[in-house]
Amino acid sequence: MVSVFHVLKEKACYPRGCVYFKWKCRKLNHKLPCPRSYEHVGKKCTSCADYYDEKIAKSPKLLLSEEDYRDFLNDLQDFGIWLNTRNGRESECAGTIRSVKPRFILHPHYNRNSLSVNGFLVTFQEGFIGLTHLEDPFYLLLNPSQQGRLRLCEGDRVEFRATLRLDRGRIILYRLRGMEIEERVGDEAWTIAAARQALFRGRMYDQQYEKCLHCPYGSLVDIQESPASLNGRKRRKLFCLKGIENPEYCIEQASQQLFCADHCRSGERLVVESP
Repeated sequence: MVSVFHVLKEKACYPRGCVYFKWKCRKLNHKLPCPRSYEHVGKKCTSCADYYDEKIAKSPKLLLSEEDYRDFLNDLQDFGIWLNTRNGRESECAGTIRSVKPRFILHPHYNRNSLSVNGFLVTFQEGFIGLTHLEDPFYLLLNPSQQGRLRLCEGDRVEFRATLRLDRGRIILYRLRGMEIEERVGDEAWTIAAARQALFRGRMYDQQYEKCLHCPYGSLVDIQESPASLNGRKRRKLFCLKGIENPEYCIEQASQQLFCADHCRSGERLVVESP
């Protein structure tokens, strides 16, 4: 999910639009085997004669009327003022946890890249920061010892104090204090040992597949690069916690739908949130 603040302020996609390059392979496009036995196009394919990239330009459309758009800009300005009053300050927070996943950091080097576990990332689909009901996702950072002690998992309803900052268009809460768990679901929680196993078992993708972004086993990896190498750009990569080699053949979401269908046929009551 991409917020309006991210589109207008972080990426500045509107009204200029955006341009990106999609990697292609002449052999894989025609279902022919790759001489290097690759199954999808990646950064190691750029020296191949069958590799080419396709330039794709996208231009967003404004669906609101001029009057509604002016009202929206006023609301956005109010949000910016609220953000400035909260940025870098501790706030009382509350919400129901949407997901808990390991937080991975990619450190690029000249000869090889290194991937490390840097605690855990807790996602809230909505909740309260101070007295404000935020109807957009926000995130809480946990270190391994905090997660080992609290054992947070999806569905837990919590209250806590934390400091707010804006990171690449995301509202991040850190410096956790005074966590109170009002309701615990009791599902299996992530541990640092399981996160390290996922680090070695998982697989990173060069593209951000939409089906993976909606999958409970899909996680975004922050890339720590120097400002000079990024040229002002900030990037993330997609990481599969289950290590599926090719996302096109992943049946994880189909398995979840079959699981739900079996429970419905058996007469059991099951509450499922849409991805």
